[in-house]
Amino acid sequence: MFSKSQLALLIGAVLTVPTAYAETTQVDEHMVVTGRDHGYKADTNTTAMRIEATQLETPGQVAIIDEQIIDEQRASTLGEVLKNDSSISEGGKSTNRERFSLRGFELSSSSGFLRDGNPHWSHYRQPIELLERVEVLKGPAGLLYGKSAPGGLVNMVSKKPTYETQVNVSQDVGSNNYTRTVADVSGALNEDQTLRARAIVSKEHKESWRTRFDGSDVETERFVGGLFVDYDINDKVMLSAHVDHTDELGDLDNGSKVSKVNGEYKVTEPSIVKDQHWAETDNKVTNYGVGVTAELSSAWTLKSGINRQFYERQRTESDVNLDSKTDKKTKETSYYYKSSDRHDEWTFDTAFIDFSGDVDAFGVNHRLLVGANGLHYDYKQLYSSVNSCTSTDKATAINGCGNGFNKPTDLDYNNDKEMSHSSSKHYGFYLQDLVTFNEQWQVLAGARFAYDKTKDSKGREESFNNILPKFGVIYHPAENGSVYATYSESFETVSTITDQNDVNFGKKQDPKKGLLYELGSKWELLDNQLFVSGAVFQITQENMQVNVSEDKNAPETVQAGKQIHKGAELSATGYVTEAFSLSASATYLDAKFENLPGYEGKRPTDVPEFSANIWSRYSFENGTDINVGAIHIGERYGNSDNTFKKDAYTRVDTGVAHTIKYDENLDIIARFNVENLFDTDYLAGGGTGGVVVGEGRNYKATIQFRY
Repeated sequence: MFSKSQLALLIGAVLTVPTAYAETTQVDEHMVVTGRDHGYKADTNTTAMRIEATQLETPGQVAIIDEQIIDEQRASTLGEVLKNDSSISEGGKSTNRERFSLRGFELSSSSGFLRDGNPHWSHYRQPIELLERVEVLKGPAGLLYGKSAPGGLVNMVSKKPTYETQVNVSQDVGSNNYTRTVADVSGALNEDQTLRARAIVSKEHKESWRTRFDGSDVETERFVGGLFVDYDINDKVMLSAHVDHTDELGDLDNGSKVSKVNGEYKVTEPSIVKDQHWAETDNKVTNYGVGVTAELSSAWTLKSGINRQFYERQRTESDVNLDSKTDKKTKETSYYYKSSDRHDEWTFDTAFIDFSGDVDAFGVNHRLLVGANGLHYDYKQLYSSVNSCTSTDKATAINGCGNGFNKPTDLDYNNDKEMSHSSSKHYGFYLQDLVTFNEQWQVLAGARFAYDKTKDSKGREESFNNILPKFGVIYHPAENGSVYATYSESFETVSTITDQNDVNFGKKQDPKKGLLYELGSKWELLDNQLFVSGAVFQITQENMQVNVSEDKNAPETVQAGKQIHKGAELSATGYVTEAFSLSASATYLDAKFENLPGYEGKRPTDVPEFSANIWSRYSFENGTDINVGAIHIGERYGNSDNTFKKDAYTRVDTGVAHTIKYDENLDIIARFNVENLFDTDYLAGGGTGGVVVGEGRNYKATIQFRY
């Protein structure tokens, strides 16, 4: 719960920093108060074409949420970062992980996320403390990244070692006994600065604003540690290495149930968590790898790297989706929790090699990329479940049979004697060419040759081959603007039909294919201080599986379904004046299913028709910054048959920060943020089985020392 004493202590410390300093220092001689000289605008991106390219020569939409915004908002989860892009919509948070859709297509944990341009298993809460920015690549990205959803990808860019010594230490406290301590130290380890390192550690404790039905708190503890090292072997070759570890232990909160009362859907006890006190998840994730960057000649560069991500999780659940059973003799119906215990292990091995060159040939300039990447995925699971807390009264069972029940003694994943094991391998070779004809015209063309092989838990193997093209035309009507048209594709593998009753049992399925047509424009305004961008697009996903049989005993699965999303986006980031900066975006999306019996013309879950966001900062000359932001999410459906509609809402956030320049090296920043300023009631992601109830007004105070 909200600890007034704890927050008051930090606010008091924040407010007394300038006073204490003024008492010990001659203010007119030594203390210089300044605002921050940072903006929200990023001129280049690394995700869209795997080469450094300006936004104006990228034929597609790429939103960049930089470290300045992350720091001002004191974000600690990926969802808190991605709220700054309106094309991202939030899904449910059951089993303590975040889910997202991009342009209305759900992002898979296995293929929807990248870390530093490499596939990254994202089945857990991502460690934001390790990131310098997040890039959202919109539209199919099959050319460079292979298997992925047609909505796009999210790339998390890690912090890098610096040449100069930098120390950043911060302490956050907030509502619901929230605390987070972060230390970030970077710099050269030798005199000639050829060896550089950056170490980051974070310790976080948080409690939910919701409590269990027995009155106990729902808590999470998380530790994050990371080490990044760069070594210049010579002036042309750099070796990089990294390792980071995330350890999170959290009580489960699978959301609030939604019941239909008198024809209307109502949230059941929005402030109460139905999961039992022993239901929790224990995540341990280690990520490590090495890379090399080499200048082969004045025209050609080599980049290569390998990475391993090992994720181990134990999760114990008291399933609040109550099952029921009827005794054949007594005809009496009873209700029970289906409790489970499981142990999961994921191994994610990735490797890549890229050759990029700048070559003049046939009277034009070619920025070439030739590369290959691969992914090995391995998953193992042990699982045990029991029926527990049986009662003939459903309400009694929902409330844990009175005061709750202890974890069943026979609930242990080690009772599973047969491990479930699946794996897959994904490889791709790609060629891309950005051709510059003159100052006005550029063309991007490329293709990927992909091979994918999967093996399910039953030992069934399948292989797929794909050729994925991309084509774009860019016209620069002026030096500070561009207009582009682009076409690209994506794919996702589809499993062979395993239902023996199905007419097409055993028939191999074609991959789901995403097709994008997009027209957009980008401009650098106000002396290149403000970047504005807009696009209209259509994305079609084909080859979705559909049961076309009316006989329940003899289904017939065919690949005839489609998902068609038409939309428009606008965004602006950067300085409007020297004192006022903003990051804003708006998205309109007409998303629907076609050729899907029962879902024809309906919208996907958790995809609003209109959404928008803004985050702004006004900097005063005395070192004080004022932040104001707003998030608007339109009406959405919480289920696939579109019967549960969630109302639109607008949430306002704000903050104030004061920076004291203690001397030429040390800044002291005091910050106070308020989220949901007007205490707006709203429903976020998730459906009838577990919807996320938005938190009311909450606070966070920070003191930060930056050297």
